[in-house]
Amino acid sequence: MARKRFRLTVMFILTCRAIVVGVAYYLVRNIPSLPSSFVAIFAGFLAFDIIVAMPRFSLRLKHWMQMIVVLLPRLGATALALTAGLALGALFGGLTKLGLPVVVGAVLTLGLAYSAAENIRGNISSYVGMISALFLFDDIVRLEKLGEQWWYDLGGPILQVVYGTFVGLVMGWLVGIVVGVITRLFLPRGFRSVRSSAYEKPLWLQSFRDVTRFGDDMIVMQVEVGDNAPVAYRTLAELKLANVYGIRVLSIFRTPQEVISPRGEDVILPTDRLTVVLPAEQASTLLSLVKGSELGEQV
Repeated sequence: MARKRFRLTVMFILTCRAIVVGVAYYLVRNIPSLPSSFVAIFAGFLAFDIIVAMPRFSLRLKHWMQMIVVLLPRLGATALALTAGLALGALFGGLTKLGLPVVVGAVLTLGLAYSAAENIRGNISSYVGMISALFLFDDIVRLEKLGEQWWYDLGGPILQVVYGTFVGLVMGWLVGIVVGVITRLFLPRGFRSVRSSAYEKPLWLQSFRDVTRFGDDMIVMQVEVGDNAPVAYRTLAELKLANVYGIRVLSIFRTPQEVISPRGEDVILPTDRLTVVLPAEQASTLLSLVKGSELGEQV
């Protein structure tokens, strides 16, 4: 039942995410600029995913302020990446018309736009700056020639791309926010994704290894302490299991209670059931310590 509910929730989010794409594209489809639709879709995705992934959300002012705090830095970073891309496209497009080889201009435009976007923290995608830069570069290169009023000849393509790009950015953000808020109000908790930042399995459906990130060489074991075990009647601080063997005790079950995340002063007693995480090669060592052996006697 829980898994079925999870699948339905994911389908609902995916449907709403598809609505973001369709509406964002529809609103900017008549703007004569390729970056406008690209930017609108990516901006819509990011705004939607951030809102859907929020742990708690409602229409209360406090949660609106939290959303704004999360969104504004990314909006500013994306606008900055777009500005850098457009500036580079205009610069090398103009230099190309003045004699710079087209290949050199295109390589520098694309490479520098990518580097600039990558170094802007919080930018939604390096492709946003790259496409804007390259589109403007191509528009300028296709001009027949630059006249005496070259700034006027360059100004037309530059203004067209700038207008289309930033309209796409604003429209995408608005669509993503509106659809994201509506979607989030129907969800009991935030969801994160394998596609961007939504739709990852909730914590209660993930495996222990996925959640803890212990690594492939670590294992989890549950063992019972024997009557004559070397670790019996000694504190965890005294045993120094983590320092010596890399063995970490996660819990101690002792009827009728369980000690979660035990402290150094907690004493291990016979018949205790220990849940531990340890390197795989230390499994035999652990068994010796809790059951008793020559190795265990050295502890």
